[in-house]
Amino acid sequence: MRNYCTIGLCLLISFQAKGQFFGRKSIGIQQGAIFFNEAFLNNKNNANNKTSWVTEVDKNLYISRFSSFNMGFGLGNYKNPDNRFEPYQSNNFFRFKFALVLHLPNVMDYEDVEQKRLLSPFFNIGYNFDILNNTFKAIGSNRVNTNLKIGGGLVIKMMRDFGLMYSLTLNQRVNVDYRTFFQHNIGMLVRLGGNKPKSLSF
Repeated sequence: MRNYCTIGLCLLISFQAKGQFFGRKSIGIQQGAIFFNEAFLNNKNNANNKTSWVTEVDKNLYISRFSSFNMGFGLGNYKNPDNRFEPYQSNNFFRFKFALVLHLPNVMDYEDVEQKRLLSPFFNIGYNFDILNNTFKAIGSNRVNTNLKIGGGLVIKMMRDFGLMYSLTLNQRVNVDYRTFFQHNIGMLVRLGGNKPKSLSF
């Protein structure tokens, strides 16, 4: 009986995880929450513990069976600038972003994927370029704020060409304050490329 349960669990995992949701192209819209206030991140330059936010639009492009390229832009607001600012101050920003996304292998058989692409885990590493408003310029600081990001997430299929996504990244700033932060993203993704793409990715 135990062997049958083990086999059944393996088949369930295979059914859930094999194949990726997206085709050669996909579009995503996400809402992100940014947290600088985690104690173990040693963020000594925090002005306060407020949650910052960003709205991002992404495009994912096929590279290979195991990888995709992600690029996009975003609009957001840093509600916790560093300690050169007063706690009530905030900074709007515009973001350019790109990343390499690693994922389970895509499959060539569209009908097979249609049955099995329910969950699509992924790992990504990339860069964000945040262009801040004139508040930073007023104190003689560079308005371009860059951060390296590394993390992962999961896409959940809801309809044939529509899914929901959650991701978590650990971001390290490389500008003057060198602060580390977490960013949680939740959003929706739409697969593009017609009914029968030649291959499927991320």
